[in-house]
Amino acid sequence: MKRDLKRVISLFVCATLLFSVGCGGGDSGNGHTHVFDQQVVESQYKKSDATCTEAAQYYYSCVCGEKGSEPFSMGIKAFHSYTAEKAEAQYLKDGANCQSPAVYYKSCVYCGKNSGSDLLTFTAGEVGTHAYTEEKATAEYLKYEATFDSAAVYYKSCACGLKGGEDATFSYGAPLRELTDEEKIAYQPISLTMTLYDVENSVYGFTWNTQNNPLRAVIQYEKGETLTENAQEVGVDTTKESYYNDTDTDKIYYYVSKAELKLEPNTTYTYRVYDKYAQIGTEAVTFQTKDTKSTSFSFAHVSDTQSVPSSGANFATVLKRIVGENDFVLHTGDIVEYSKYESEWTDMLHTNFAYLSKVPLMAVSGNHDTTYKSGYNELWKHFNNNIPEQTSTGNGYYYSFTYGNAKFIMLNTNNNGSSRLEEAQYKWVENELKNNTCDWTFVAMHAPLYSIGQWGADSNKNYQSLALRAQLQGLFAEYGVDIVFQGHDHLLSRTKPIDMDGNPTVETWQTEDGVEYSVDPNGVLYVMDGMVGTNSKSVIATEEELEKYYRNAQSSAQCTWAEITINGNELIFEVKYTSGSTDYPYYTWGIKKTA
Repeated sequence: MKRDLKRVISLFVCATLLFSVGCGGGDSGNGHTHVFDQQVVESQYKKSDATCTEAAQYYYSCVCGEKGSEPFSMGIKAFHSYTAEKAEAQYLKDGANCQSPAVYYKSCVYCGKNSGSDLLTFTAGEVGTHAYTEEKATAEYLKYEATFDSAAVYYKSCACGLKGGEDATFSYGAPLRELTDEEKIAYQPISLTMTLYDVENSVYGFTWNTQNNPLRAVIQYEKGETLTENAQEVGVDTTKESYYNDTDTDKIYYYVSKAELKLEPNTTYTYRVYDKYAQIGTEAVTFQTKDTKSTSFSFAHVSDTQSVPSSGANFATVLKRIVGENDFVLHTGDIVEYSKYESEWTDMLHTNFAYLSKVPLMAVSGNHDTTYKSGYNELWKHFNNNIPEQTSTGNGYYYSFTYGNAKFIMLNTNNNGSSRLEEAQYKWVENELKNNTCDWTFVAMHAPLYSIGQWGADSNKNYQSLALRAQLQGLFAEYGVDIVFQGHDHLLSRTKPIDMDGNPTVETWQTEDGVEYSVDPNGVLYVMDGMVGTNSKSVIATEEELEKYYRNAQSSAQCTWAEITINGNELIFEVKYTSGSTDYPYYTWGIKKTA
């Protein structure tokens, strides 16, 4: 009450003096006493900006405008400012190693909070020394083979791969013993797959499973059509995984082994996957490597091989036509129906060993391969791909490879937020496209942007398709993607070229040797090449949609696939299906680039 009265008197005095002689700069300068109780939020009164610990501060002022010396707070606290670089223990992310100095998280300049973000880090200090702490029981680190008296001995290694010395060793496994035929079965490799691990350097990747932890797993290989005692060997990396055999309660553990072979192009090799100590392995396989830098090559596109009940027979029917005729197979997902049941993977992969051991299979993960029926990490368990760093591989993963004059971008549509690709994958795709210098650019993905089936044309189910379309079609068109290979809807379709705004463009056609070529199409072509499996779908797109967006659109039979041949600046696209022992062409078209 007294303060209010004093303020009223002060205002009256100040107003009187201002009217007569103006307000002075002190208690006696112009005959009045300042009362600093005004809260004016203007820059001339600011003492400090808002931080994460306190709101912005301003000085009280007098009604006459004179700034006081006491502050008041106004507004809300600000966000942390992670700009401080303190090389202290509480901020350590990764210690120094033989390749780089220690890495620290940046901290808030105000409160010292650790950013905890891999994007907000800095390096400090010197490069560290080699630390021989890694224990990899693979061939390159083997010191002594196991005997009947002692286990195998391996050199420890540094994280960079350098082998340690005589005092850095470890034992692995058990001494040798004679195994019965029944015991050996647990070490038998199953579900072997081959991939293009490092295309540029002609490195092939292999993955297989065993019931027991391998005693001494290797790949033995040799040029030519036979495998002799002079065969070379490479070791493998093995991890323990869990799966369900064929019920939701029957959980079993098994072992996933992976290896890479650097091979010469255009060369015949014979190899086998083998456990040297258990003395059991696959039969010897002879295959021909390809020239992965050639601008003339062919590949096959398959999708949705899953069947109910599970059966690899349809896949075998198609693989029989593909192997030997194509450099590799592109699979756009739904390899199996119920991915958490290892029996389905065994049926799809192991029963097709005769084919999958001879042709690289480059796959993306469909919803049935992971999220459907709660599978986890299934693509990683069954394929050896060289993938970029990403948050998780549980629901599949994304990666890319270059073959000849073509760039292949393999997306993971299971890893999404609000049905769109999550930010990290989107930025990766954008960067891959920006830095792409290849003549041809292809994208492979399971969920479609454009489909004539339920996932693309049913207004109750096409939410992901529309979200992906809004996110990606402009990006694909901007950077000149030629073809997007899609799965999920089990149908046959080929759009007209789609521009950045989602509008179809007019094509110029040229016929040559019976093939219709689209000359320099102005936009992206979105294709579906049917299903290999048995789960047929129906075309539900309206006549208006079909007329506006699609050049080809129809239901597909079982055992449908496409074969794509590239020869420099020309591409031929053949869609086929097989029934019994007869192959039938669905349709053939091509692209000719003149620019």
